[in-house]
Amino acid sequence: MAEFTLRQLEYFVAVLDAGSVTDAAKRSSISQAAASMAIAQLERALGVELLLRTRSKRVVPTAAGQALGVRARRILAEAAEVPSAVRSGWEEMRGRVRVGCMIAISPRLMPRLLAELGRRWPEVEVDVLEGAAEDLQRAVAAGELDTALIYSLQAVPGVDLLPIAESRPHFMLPVDHPLAGRASLGFADLAEEDAVLFDVPPSAERVLAMARSAGVEPRVRWRSVVAETIRGLVSSGLAYSVTNVWRGMEHLFAASGVVLVAVADDVPANGVVAAVAPGARRPPRVDAVIETARRLAAGEPRP
Repeated sequence: MAEFTLRQLEYFVAVLDAGSVTDAAKRSSISQAAASMAIAQLERALGVELLLRTRSKRVVPTAAGQALGVRARRILAEAAEVPSAVRSGWEEMRGRVRVGCMIAISPRLMPRLLAELGRRWPEVEVDVLEGAAEDLQRAVAAGELDTALIYSLQAVPGVDLLPIAESRPHFMLPVDHPLAGRASLGFADLAEEDAVLFDVPPSAERVLAMARSAGVEPRVRWRSVVAETIRGLVSSGLAYSVTNVWRGMEHLFAASGVVLVAVADDVPANGVVAAVAPGARRPPRVDAVIETARRLAAGEPRP
């Protein structure tokens, strides 16, 4: 590919307009030598002669020079519009936003988030990538995603974290379980019952660690990577499970025959956060997605 610069094209057009290198240099506030060098570099890059020098020290374009002149003017005009176009595209609520979301969070938040974004900003196109927290954060750090919704305990170095919702572990029990009416339970209260764990790393490992720190080795009967399967096993009375819950999530479980009971043991909070590239200025549409996710997770009314 021929290598030339916009500045060389600018000087070339100035020569065409002025009819001489000397006059073009004066208009461009550069030396004649600099203007001549720029034209010579442009001719070498393109491999053609662009200007013919007459005895009167005037210049006329060759056929190639005339063709380049037409294109150069168009290129320079479009280049001049780039800053305002970029600023406009940056500031407007339109364009693409690439959102990553953990598999454990996605069914609880993403359908409502996409619906709300479509209602408020129909010209914002949201691409969603579901996956494991570590993979999503690497994609954010590499610029492949604008943000990723993850749990805070699964954060890795290389990204900044913005709070979305406070979340804590809860037991999932069938509605007819003898302990379903309790405000909270400990792992010891369920030590003799079978458990089904969400088997997307490190979810299961964290639940096992919480139980063991409470002095209980849970009876893990099943593991599943499908949330609906886990809810089905729980609602059927075959097992209990553990899930992270934030405010306003109860309605997502009520219709499926599952009751949420807070874990009474000393367990770490595991909030939902948005991972973003560190120190990067974000377009308003990205911040709008993050703020909408925060508002939905908090159960705030529509604006």
